[in-house]
Amino acid sequence: MKNGSAFFYSSMVIGLLLFFLSIFYVYDSYRSDHDRINARLHFNASFVELWLIKSFSDSERALEDMVADLSRNGPNKKEDNPSAYQVELNYLAEKEDVLPNAISAFIIDENCLITHNRILHNVDVSHREYCRVLKKGLEKERVVTLPFVDLLGRDVVVQGHKIKSDDGEFAGMVGFSTSLKFFNSTLRHLDLPPSMGIAILSSNLRLLSVVPKGGDSIGKTIDSSNIEPYILDKLHANNEVSFASDIYKNGNIDTVYARKVEGLPFIVVVTKQQDYWQTMISISLLSVIGICFVIMLLLIFNLHYVKRTKAQKEKYSELAYNDYLTGVNNRRAVEIKVGEALERYNASKQPFTVIMCDIDNFKEYNDQYGHHIGDLMITAFTDGCILNLEDGEIVGRFGGDEFIILLPNKNQQQAKVIAEKLQRVIRAISVPVGEKRLTMTCSMGISTVTDTTYTVQNIFSHADRQLYKAKESGRDCIGCH
Repeated sequence: MKNGSAFFYSSMVIGLLLFFLSIFYVYDSYRSDHDRINARLHFNASFVELWLIKSFSDSERALEDMVADLSRNGPNKKEDNPSAYQVELNYLAEKEDVLPNAISAFIIDENCLITHNRILHNVDVSHREYCRVLKKGLEKERVVTLPFVDLLGRDVVVQGHKIKSDDGEFAGMVGFSTSLKFFNSTLRHLDLPPSMGIAILSSNLRLLSVVPKGGDSIGKTIDSSNIEPYILDKLHANNEVSFASDIYKNGNIDTVYARKVEGLPFIVVVTKQQDYWQTMISISLLSVIGICFVIMLLLIFNLHYVKRTKAQKEKYSELAYNDYLTGVNNRRAVEIKVGEALERYNASKQPFTVIMCDIDNFKEYNDQYGHHIGDLMITAFTDGCILNLEDGEIVGRFGGDEFIILLPNKNQQQAKVIAEKLQRVIRAISVPVGEKRLTMTCSMGISTVTDTTYTVQNIFSHADRQLYKAKESGRDCIGCH
């Protein structure tokens, strides 16, 4: 009896040991396969990233040469020197034909009017991102824009280089337009297996290229509501992220790797379908597990020992400090930064101002055109504010269409000037909806801290009351406290 018991328990120990060794072997094989796939995804992403950087670096060198040539000899105006103007047009055409990513070359003057182009002449583009960025940023000499629809109805990205006057002021820009079709030009020739996919997105999640998987149209904005917020937070914080998802909505789980392209407003996304359990090695490993499982069943036969465990899900405890849609500070981050500004005020007595603002009639836009258009309006509003604020001035999304702007070392009068400037910027923004272009306005409430009795909530409450007064005054107004 003792021998039988000893045999039973020793057999059970051996069976358990074999079982756990098999589990370890399976796990180690899984990790090796997983690491191999991740290495392949990183390689594919690096290839696409280097191709993009190389393409835009080549066109940047061409732009630098053009700026140098034009700074010495021109640019000339058509009405002043027609022959020299035609030579410059031919020069643009040569550069345009040489670069694979250029569908149109153009020059704008200091007033943001197109002076040189095969098709357009004397067209005002002062509302375009490239003109606003280069004209406002004295130190900024080059720009690559997010995708937009140009004056000829084409989905394009513009790469531009500033032309400076003798005194260093903005004197114009030389630029190339790149069609979104360019991004598919090389990727479509890649011999990828059906289980792999590569896509290129703009930083505002517009689809620029996708091969060979995926049915979304080029130029379409990806619905960020289907993406877990932590994924976008991690991409924003680390410039890369890996995760598993049924990204193509086909019932298969893919390993997904996304990486921001250095120096360019693009994101490379590469995918590989998870098929670990379909390989011969995996089938062999499953057989080993099956044998071990049978041994375990034989060893514990007639033993009525059942133990059930409840799995607990880990809660997402790390606080996100950036808004997932716009990338700016979220409410918690804004409250912390305003609290820090209040502490500095209590120490130095240097006033600062908080502006609370929201988009007028935003709910009507959402109801009429859908949340997708509402998201576009929010991101456009945010971009307009960011581009027109100075270093150290902070934009935060308080919730929905409500935003907070923190202006350190600004009194009420200075803050009102900034608010009026931002309102003019917001009025000039237009969001394409089919053949329409939606414009918007915003109301603002100003609260300037001039007293040590203020708290963070007092500041927000005062700004909110002034915002309410601005709304009551007919919207597109500014309320001051």
